[in-house]
Amino acid sequence: MFGPGGQSQRSFSQYGAPSPRKVSAKPLDFVVLILLPWLIFSLIVSLYVFAYQEFAPLVWALVGASALLAFLFISMGSASGKAAQIALGLLVLTAVGMAVPVGLMVERRYMSSFWEVDSGAEYYRVSPLAPAASYGDASVMRFESGSFVDTQRSLGFVKIGDVYCVAPVLGQSTSLEESGPQYWAVGKNCCNQRGGFDCGDVGIQGASTGVVVSEGLGSYQSAVRMAVAAYELKASQGPNVFVRWTANAELYKVELWDRALTTTAIASGMHFVGSSAAGLLLARGLLR
Repeated sequence: MFGPGGQSQRSFSQYGAPSPRKVSAKPLDFVVLILLPWLIFSLIVSLYVFAYQEFAPLVWALVGASALLAFLFISMGSASGKAAQIALGLLVLTAVGMAVPVGLMVERRYMSSFWEVDSGAEYYRVSPLAPAASYGDASVMRFESGSFVDTQRSLGFVKIGDVYCVAPVLGQSTSLEESGPQYWAVGKNCCNQRGGFDCGDVGIQGASTGVVVSEGLGSYQSAVRMAVAAYELKASQGPNVFVRWTANAELYKVELWDRALTTTAIASGMHFVGSSAAGLLLARGLLR
């Protein structure tokens, strides 16, 4: 693979056993060592970010195929004594192992919310007094004019270093003595244990849209129970709906997309730098 003219160079001792070969590295070998692991890393991360929502089995199948390709390079290099193939296999295997958690992180942090907003139901002029069970399929809820987040009755529930913040969504005609809040604006690490709620666009005047949150529901529910007890509120009879308060749901969706693209590009760039350094070091150390 790496000998002059593409042919292997082999010498034999007096007993007929092959002696170690000195393989001359080609520029193409350097390029493959650098580019192939980077391309596989970028491909896997992109698949998790943009295709995992609808084609999860296919994504995992391609991840498995990439890992098998890495083991194939390693086994072929071990059998033939070609250090370059072993090095390439190790770099590809490392790229696969790094791409999976990075891709899943970007998908869960940004793209899962993006797809929920993009494909879920959207409701207009929602009253904070309306039964939350009527909006079980909602992804975006535009509350009626005059709705607001009661930041004075917010509460932060501390769990494993994070603060899960909740504050009730109320209307101008809401009577807390008659009914308990069903809709809660939420966020992480954006409030004090009591008060100081500054999550999402709660500080923007006129904001009245909630993007339904589907992660951390257990922690937010615990925070709601604590808020009900702390402020002597009436507990709601139906399920609670947790929303991220925003002034513009479309802009929020665009921000999720842009953050996913930016994070993917940064991860790909960082891996290219690392892959280039590792490829050059291995090429100089193993292929000469």
